[in-house]
Amino acid sequence: MGHTTAIQLREEKFVYTDKAKRLSFILMGLGLLLALIGYFTYHPSIEGLTEEQLHHLPIKRLLGSLLFNVYFFFLIATLAIIFIVISQLANAGWYVAVRRVFEAMSEFMPIGAITVFVVVFLSLIVFHGGIYHWAHDGVMESDPLLAKKTWYLNKPFFLIRLAAFTGFWVWAASMIRKYSRQEDQLSTGLTDTRFFDKSYNLSALFMIVFGFTFSMFVWDITMSVDAHWYSTIFTVYNFATGWASAMTVAYLITWYLRKNGYMVGIVTDEHMHDLGKWVFAISMFWTYMWTAQFILIWYANIPEEVAYYEPRMYGSYQFSFFINLVLNFVIPFFMFMKRGAKRNPNIGAIVGTCILIGHWNDVYLMIMPGAMNLATAVTDHNPVGIIEVPSQGVGLMEIGFLSLFAGLFLYIVMKGLTKANLYPTKHPYILESVQHDTGI
Repeated sequence: MGHTTAIQLREEKFVYTDKAKRLSFILMGLGLLLALIGYFTYHPSIEGLTEEQLHHLPIKRLLGSLLFNVYFFFLIATLAIIFIVISQLANAGWYVAVRRVFEAMSEFMPIGAITVFVVVFLSLIVFHGGIYHWAHDGVMESDPLLAKKTWYLNKPFFLIRLAAFTGFWVWAASMIRKYSRQEDQLSTGLTDTRFFDKSYNLSALFMIVFGFTFSMFVWDITMSVDAHWYSTIFTVYNFATGWASAMTVAYLITWYLRKNGYMVGIVTDEHMHDLGKWVFAISMFWTYMWTAQFILIWYANIPEEVAYYEPRMYGSYQFSFFINLVLNFVIPFFMFMKRGAKRNPNIGAIVGTCILIGHWNDVYLMIMPGAMNLATAVTDHNPVGIIEVPSQGVGLMEIGFLSLFAGLFLYIVMKGLTKANLYPTKHPYILESVQHDTGI
């Protein structure tokens, strides 16, 4: 299985064609149109709600749909750079040939971070709480449980944390990309490791900071939507969702590049096999975390914990809840287990599409049920102070924002691929990567 042909490292730039650009613009334009139509045609009629309560639902659905869609793509971009960081710290060699794909994916991080911040700011400040129940006027003071969390759950500290955490991530990702591209300009060959060393040192710092700040970021953005609920492994669960999605996107983009004649002799079936193994492995890891979180909460049957699962498992979100396991576990498990499946672009496209839809649905389930709940007075009959709003289903707003951010993400990634050679020509491990052999 070894490589017998001579290895030729050369300059190879990606050309972002007008046809490909049009696809991105069409997705963005169509998505924005659908989202606007969805918002202006959304007139809920739910029994038991007052006119004032119904009046709040369109803006809550708008903010919730916007947040979970941008959060999904921001996770993908962030976990793409984290994959590079982990690989760098592990001194992995095989991934170097496809490293620029992950770098290009991470370029979405600035727009993702800004959009997340804007949505959160609108919710907390402009709409006096919006999708965050705890931030509504008078809620923290009247709720005994939430009153104990005011030191952490308060608007100024929330926004400061969000800006500081994502700001550092965006800066660190940009520096790692910068060092990688500067490495290509070296005239001293593969033995000069100055930028490799800088990237390694920054990766070590990034990983330490990210490990702590990502936990708080997840608590803030997703878990605090259901402020009474908590899970000790929710951070790892979000990490698994983002990582599985990021590996799937990288796998599909690499197939696209190979299909269009790029990186011939550099990225081989061996690399696709290992990318496919990552997709399979992280999908199984996600399933493990999903099961661990669900089974423990189901078995313990503690009111604060089961309150999260009850509307999702038995309520109007039931279909989304169970299709989650089919798309994110059953399909990749049975279709991607065989060795040949990971090397087959057609099977890979089917499995990859299912996984991405599945994890988009997963993030939808994390945010939308809590985002649509309405704040009300805390009473003996309603100790959590919320009114659960039944699901209106995935509609034009959700699909519209998916199309909008998918088009924007695709455009930024494709533009990112044009900014540097498609693979690092001066990375110390590039020859090892090109010669990579899975051994089976």
